[in-house]
Amino acid sequence: MHIREVLPLVSLSLVCPVIGNAGRSLSEEDTAKIKRVHSKYEEAWLKGDADGVRSRFTADCVLLPPHGDKPRIGQKGLNEYWFSPDAPLTQITKLVVTPQNIGADGEIACVWGTDEVAWTTVQNGKTTSASHKGMFLNVLRKQTNGEWKMSHHMWDDRIEPR
Repeated sequence: MHIREVLPLVSLSLVCPVIGNAGRSLSEEDTAKIKRVHSKYEEAWLKGDADGVRSRFTADCVLLPPHGDKPRIGQKGLNEYWFSPDAPLTQITKLVVTPQNIGADGEIACVWGTDEVAWTTVQNGKTTSASHKGMFLNVLRKQTNGEWKMSHHMWDDRIEPR
């Protein structure tokens, strides 16, 4: 087994010890709200709704992109990474986010699971398509209004066998 296959699982166990509690201290209402954050995140991407995507994240959010890319901090970092005006036109054509586990202490939640994403990019009149399946880890914070938002989002794609 390669380190890149093991590292995400080790990270999960170190970063979110509450995962083992699998929602013991979460109300059904909070669990539903956390699941709704993920479904609304999917919907926003599929609609091409950048503001809808942004609204699922805290102002001080941290994106941890795949393959050791540098972290992006705050809404500014999120915009630079996903919504740069200089980037080619990109449309998400498929996004399936499947939470496998939700653990929380009532104020902070850790959600991990699998994802599948496909997109098209148009640059210089040429359209290209790409896709991948992977896993994600999200840390969410309960807001003063009772809603949940992602404060940290980490994802990676599956490593192809050599």
